[in-house]
Amino acid sequence: MKLYAVYLVEVRRMVRSGTIWLAGLLCLCAPLAGYLPLLRTSPVESLSIQLIANPVLAGTTMGAVIFAAVALAEASRPMRTGMDVLTDAVISPGRRSIVRMLAEITLIIIVTGVCACVYLPFTAAGMEYLFHPEFYFACYAVFMIPTWCISVFFVEALYQITCSSAVTILIYGGCVYASFSTYASEDYFLRWINPYVVSLSDGFISYWPLRIGLYTRLMWLCLAAGLWIWSLICIRRYGKKLAGSFLYGIRRGYLPVLAALLLASGLGLWKSQPFIDNGPEEFVEETDVKAMRSVKTSAIRYFISTSPWSGKVSARAEYDMIRPYTGEDLLEINPGYEITKMTYGGKPVDFLADERAVNGICRVRFRLPEQAGETLVIEYEGIPAIAAYVASFMVDESADRDYIQLRGTSIAPLTSYTCKNGAEISFTIPKDLTPYLDFSPMTDCVDNGDGTKTWTASCDTYVMDFAAGHYVMDRVNAAGVDIDFSYGKDYRKAVEEYDIREALAKVFEYCGKHYGALDQLQDNRLLLIQKSIMIMGGFAHPGICEWFETVLSPLTLSDPQRGASATEVFIHEMVHQWWGGFGLECDITDIWSDEGLTVYSTYRIARELYGELYAGQYYVEQWKQGVEQQERNFYYRHPEYLSALPERYRARLRETDEGTNLYMRMPLMILKAEQLVGGEKQMDQILKKMYQDRERYSDGKLFTYEDFLDYCGLEAKDLEL
Repeated sequence: MKLYAVYLVEVRRMVRSGTIWLAGLLCLCAPLAGYLPLLRTSPVESLSIQLIANPVLAGTTMGAVIFAAVALAEASRPMRTGMDVLTDAVISPGRRSIVRMLAEITLIIIVTGVCACVYLPFTAAGMEYLFHPEFYFACYAVFMIPTWCISVFFVEALYQITCSSAVTILIYGGCVYASFSTYASEDYFLRWINPYVVSLSDGFISYWPLRIGLYTRLMWLCLAAGLWIWSLICIRRYGKKLAGSFLYGIRRGYLPVLAALLLASGLGLWKSQPFIDNGPEEFVEETDVKAMRSVKTSAIRYFISTSPWSGKVSARAEYDMIRPYTGEDLLEINPGYEITKMTYGGKPVDFLADERAVNGICRVRFRLPEQAGETLVIEYEGIPAIAAYVASFMVDESADRDYIQLRGTSIAPLTSYTCKNGAEISFTIPKDLTPYLDFSPMTDCVDNGDGTKTWTASCDTYVMDFAAGHYVMDRVNAAGVDIDFSYGKDYRKAVEEYDIREALAKVFEYCGKHYGALDQLQDNRLLLIQKSIMIMGGFAHPGICEWFETVLSPLTLSDPQRGASATEVFIHEMVHQWWGGFGLECDITDIWSDEGLTVYSTYRIARELYGELYAGQYYVEQWKQGVEQQERNFYYRHPEYLSALPERYRARLRETDEGTNLYMRMPLMILKAEQLVGGEKQMDQILKKMYQDRERYSDGKLFTYEDFLDYCGLEAKDLEL
């Protein structure tokens, strides 16, 4: 019989099987587990994580186990039922295995498609204006289909090698356990059945996690498929045992060759992965000073272009040398980049890159000829790599279709070359993105007619930051401060619906009056720019302040602990410009952090805007109820019994207590301090003094609870509730 005809028969047989329908139904229900708090895959607050990543990854893992059970049942069925004698007479065991595998892959694709369609209406309704259908379906296609196929390949291979269901289950269970083990918990490449996704953006769609996911799925598919093809050699034939069947099967020379090619491809993908550098897994305190000498040039030019689908950056740096340094020179570049060409005066220059990166930097050494007045050209390309010591975050610079973030050596090499006129730089990016260079909007561009624009600007010799996205900019004037309010276009509805511009003005008017002006101001102007959740950390500089995507997230705006309404939650987040890392940074303990100061300030703003009755009902009373509920909890009153609980329950209790302490107990303590120091005016003077003295709390020194008590002239027992 022809293979295609047998394949159709096998698909029809499986579709009519009640076991297959039950497995399909279980796979459709599996994503529901992703909505349970205990199965969250990421601590990041975004709708894409909550409504897409968590369900997809839960469904991916559970569905892989379900299809593994189906594959084992189907593989062992002929021998288990005694039908193998008859089936072997109709079709060879090897061809039967191939047909069965093709049929199971077909079912996997069908079930994944149905699963994605089933959860589509709920996800779209939950994400509203932040829903992107193509990204939603891409997540299912990238994670579910390959992982389920990998699982089926592994089980089929293990059974065909061992010819024992018990041994197959034992080995497969060990592989699953290894994927969930502590050793693999933060290593994306070891987690074959439970992919690792740290974050997904809502408004600045980033395909970076999907790119890594697709790469690792392909890697494991090569390994699993290679093992499965090798297992075809081991299929029992003519009543022979493993050794005899293997000697017979290996006569088909194409099978071991194909298996070796797939296994080698998988191992090669593992070894040559472009996402994480090959440096040490801990930050290295380097003792040697960079061997760079200041060399003046007459002009410096950078040309950078991005590939939105592959995430690849292609670039060229040009230096018009006045007099080159003739000794060994040095440059630093992102370890994900490869220098493809280096020329001086049109002639090749030999260079040598260090074998290992250090702290996300790769050093390249070279020598220039003595000839003066020529141009040094460095061409480089690649995907920006993550430093190994922060690899567990799996978020960093990337170049995508809808958002680009490049920093430092991900833009241009760090060299010893300087130019008094700075440098000229150009970026070729998708035409619908708005770019910011070193936090200033770029204005000069040329439409290339191919869906891209080339933006040009002058910059410092070393470029620190480039970001581009679907940005909208509003201008707001508050308390004499001109604020350029730049945010993703997907958040325009939230800005309009919750009157965010007016809330922003209220924050600056109140906090500027009561605490003082921000350090970030320059000539009474401030660029407030929203950055993707995919980028670690923030930035504050005179005239510039990054704010995080989650500030306008529906999850944040609906958090009752931060404010009584979405507008007040936004006020809370903006007050962090005064109380937090950008302003007065507080030491974080069980009852003290900048969150308490921010909640108290939000309460004071709400009281000024809406009156004492409103602020008392929606703030003070809520705090009191939260603290009272906490104190009624048995384990809070008797922490000695916590050790008897499983760790996941202890973690949930700790998380609840931390939230209550920081968002409710601490604001109540500050309110009590307000009463003890003489009222609101006296407390405002204390807070203003604290904020003005913030320079004393820098270089690692944080503002503590004891410092607050000293400013208030109180003792800890005075603020006990």
